[in-house]
Amino acid sequence: MGQATPDYEAESLERPPGREDPPDYRHPFARDYDRLLHAEAFRRLQGKTQVIAPGEADFLRTRLTHTVEVGQHARRLAERLGAHPDCCDAAAIMHDFGHPPFGHIGEEALCAAVDRTAQRWGIDPAEVGGYEGNAQTFRLVTSVLAGPDARPGMNLTRGTLDAVLKYPWFREDVTQPKWCFYPTEAEVGAWVRAGVPDERRYARSFEAQVMDWADDVAYAVHDVEDWYLAGVFPLGMLAQASRARERLVEQIVARGRRRAKETPDGTPIEDPRSDPDEVGRAVEGLFTDPGGAFAAFAELGGEYDGSPEANAALRIMRKRTFEQFTNGVSLADPAAPARRHHNDLHIPHELRLRNDVLRDCIWIYVIDHPRMATYQRGQRRIVDELYEIHADAVAQQPSALGVFPRDVQRHLAGLQEAADRASAVETLRVLADHVGSFTDSQAARLHRRLTGEVDTPFFDFV
Repeated sequence: MGQATPDYEAESLERPPGREDPPDYRHPFARDYDRLLHAEAFRRLQGKTQVIAPGEADFLRTRLTHTVEVGQHARRLAERLGAHPDCCDAAAIMHDFGHPPFGHIGEEALCAAVDRTAQRWGIDPAEVGGYEGNAQTFRLVTSVLAGPDARPGMNLTRGTLDAVLKYPWFREDVTQPKWCFYPTEAEVGAWVRAGVPDERRYARSFEAQVMDWADDVAYAVHDVEDWYLAGVFPLGMLAQASRARERLVEQIVARGRRRAKETPDGTPIEDPRSDPDEVGRAVEGLFTDPGGAFAAFAELGGEYDGSPEANAALRIMRKRTFEQFTNGVSLADPAAPARRHHNDLHIPHELRLRNDVLRDCIWIYVIDHPRMATYQRGQRRIVDELYEIHADAVAQQPSALGVFPRDVQRHLAGLQEAADRASAVETLRVLADHVGSFTDSQAARLHRRLTGEVDTPFFDFV
């Protein structure tokens, strides 16, 4: 194990009990980063939805390119603020490992399928934990499986693991729709959070806040660029037409009023996006400031036309928006160290609101589009039926396990032999691991094969 630096206590650099690494010249956080970069889960992100499925348009970000861009921004923020760059970048690299096929729609469908199957098997869904991308990420990098196909987890440091915990609680602890711990990972979760002050029980570490802000910034800036290039995001119209901006404000406010938010302990939070005056100021500031990121679009025509002027406007938008979102944040306590639970990231209210407005735009112009609704209905069906088919196979005779890869077959057979409640819970989790690991293409192709909707499936090596 590398030597502790003056900036981080030794406990932040520790690895799970009994799992020390051999000596190495790299800092422990650098070793974590290198390990994550070579993980299969990282490579699989190239085949997973960001907003639409990979391959529909070559210029759109995939979940992988989005992740690389989040890592770059997290590293630069860490360098500027004094946190450890490798720790923040490592958290960014793994933050989407747990995303199932088809993004958030797949996540919702898989969670519902896990709950429904648990109830059918006579198990309280709370014992299983549903399915949530952040919790799945934590499971993938920490889970230890026993038996002939043992998987030891990735043996990451406590500091790196804490840095990926955007929602450091169990599903049943809070009323929020996000969580980071399944019951099956309770022990390692407790180890990661050991020593966190009681008043920060539900607080993210400083590095997790840096990673999360980098994620929000990349999402806002890059999706705006992608969907302008796709002819869907009307940047020219928003920069030039007051009525277009007024209509956007109305739509954002309507979304804000539908969105109930609470703190982890259940305290209601008033969403500023439900206030027309606040949203109006943010929209006007974004799209009409003569020296702002979107100023150049006031001189352009409608949709993207590939002209030098349109490309220059995009470059200016990227540069100025990243500068604003990077330079506008600071340490909540300038006198405290920028590490774990010693400090917090201060994001000014107006800056946070502008970022939220840009991300809401993606929902309004893209995700809420009727074409997307029909697209997602089919994706939801694929994920739901894949889980049902595999769960039914487990419930049948051992020969039915042939629909699983051989390593999964062996693990499930061992769980069936145990035939107790804990093994049943773990079986439901293994089923979710299996379906959640698929890329979009794998999920769609395997679904066609299992439902008989393809004529020549044998040499389709999914």
